[in-house]
Amino acid sequence: MNVSTPLQRTLVALLTLALVFALGAPVALAQDGGEARTFTDALGREVSIEAPPQRVVGLSASIIDVLFALGVTPVGVTEGIEHPAAAELPTFGTGYQLDFEALAALEPDLILANAQLQAPMADQLSAIAPTLYVLTLTADDVPANVRLIGEATWTDTTADALAKAYEDFLAFVPIAAAGREGPSVLIIVGTLDAPNFGKSSTYLGDMVVKLGGTVVGDDQPDAGPFPGYAQLSVEAVVEADPDMILTITRGAPGTAPIPEAMETDPIWSSLSAFENGRVVELDNRLYVEAPGPRFTEALTNLFQLFYGGEN
Repeated sequence: MNVSTPLQRTLVALLTLALVFALGAPVALAQDGGEARTFTDALGREVSIEAPPQRVVGLSASIIDVLFALGVTPVGVTEGIEHPAAAELPTFGTGYQLDFEALAALEPDLILANAQLQAPMADQLSAIAPTLYVLTLTADDVPANVRLIGEATWTDTTADALAKAYEDFLAFVPIAAAGREGPSVLIIVGTLDAPNFGKSSTYLGDMVVKLGGTVVGDDQPDAGPFPGYAQLSVEAVVEADPDMILTITRGAPGTAPIPEAMETDPIWSSLSAFENGRVVELDNRLYVEAPGPRFTEALTNLFQLFYGGEN
């Protein structure tokens, strides 16, 4: 039985308030000098930064989101960054294929790199400037990464306040979902012809579990090109008949969104989730490509998808 209490309704409101606060851009405090700082990054490397950096670059959308949230404007970004404040900044290739010459021309004094995308580039990047790697696998990693980047940019106080807001938000989520019957969820990333089925160890799958849902295929081994994803037969999907299907279409330009492809498939269109209008195409950037401060928005959206119709 679903239970809705005044406390839970209050916490749902707090989710929205935390979202507004967390997505704001606090003003970074003035950078003070002091001793050099040494960090152990996500690759296990010791990285020393001798003084407050003045020319910072970030090599992924999630890192750029953290920098802007801390009030730090990078001197350049990778291509495809959608943050409005990045529109006029110089670029230096994509996160997967950096233009090292263009990056070096910006004369950065700190490079913040993504451990999933740029680990093989550590030597090339460190030859340009001190390079600190960060890794975000789930929303729980965001507060620690905010603090790390805050310390590396000498915006500690701002970072601590923002990280605390994120931690408070994460604490609200299971309480707000308590007593509700979460849906069984099938996660599909890719195309309907070449699907990858996300497990609870993925960024999105972890959010589903945080909100009280269960992930179809979570008992299967990892398979396919990406960690955290399984390969399921159509028969297994039909047998599971999930309450909800969350899709993220990633394919060649012009690829039809997965929900549209399901319309013409007699098997997929016969599933309960499709018949009940609970097949939802999600934002690729929000749920796959840019795990970071916008996790608050991502979780709030999922909460509404799961429970928005309940009293």
